[in-house]
Amino acid sequence: MNKKDDNVVDGLRLLQLIANKDKNRHEAEDALNLFIAYFEPKIMTWCDIHAQKVGYGEIVAFEAIQCTFNKVWLYPTFDMRKSRSKDEEHAIILWLHAIAASQMSQFTKKGFCTQIENEEDLSIIESVEDFINSYNLIDLDASKKMQYVIAMEEKLSVLDDKHKLIYMTYKAYYTRGKKLPRSVLEKLRNRLGLTQVTIRVYKREACIALNDYELLKQVRLRIACKAV
Repeated sequence: MNKKDDNVVDGLRLLQLIANKDKNRHEAEDALNLFIAYFEPKIMTWCDIHAQKVGYGEIVAFEAIQCTFNKVWLYPTFDMRKSRSKDEEHAIILWLHAIAASQMSQFTKKGFCTQIENEEDLSIIESVEDFINSYNLIDLDASKKMQYVIAMEEKLSVLDDKHKLIYMTYKAYYTRGKKLPRSVLEKLRNRLGLTQVTIRVYKREACIALNDYELLKQVRLRIACKAV
């Protein structure tokens, strides 16, 4: 998983590691997270434009992006020899475009697209106490836990309720090295009455307000910090 420079990753190598998930799942999951962090920002604009062009909405584009990387996890079958591009990164992007287009079509026809089974679902983190509990600190005594809760409540006091809920939910998953499951993203949208684009903006604003540059980096650097 070596980077070629500060802004470029070896996508082909990451796909090889993902394909090896049966032998080294942890390494494959790390590779997938880095692959998503790098390539998701590079296909989002295309997906949004393509969805609008063929009459799909924002939700379809969003679902297709999630399903595209689920598909990559399940079938990392990119073949440079079959690409019309001689540039490896561009060839991978074209491959992802093709997957995303097919996932959009599947979602509009069936109401769902490619999912990974047994997706962990922590649900929405509604309170600071729930957030602390999500770390599974089973040996933590009650007084120490209360200190953590008070400290976290003070830190989050700069956020309004919606920003706070979005931040805590994303952060709880991030500390486990997980992407938010599609089901939880849908719950967030319904619970807050917000679009996915607005949730991305709120997440970024919360990260900036809290100086959480680690999560902010994952938001769009997840490689280029535009929003998740």
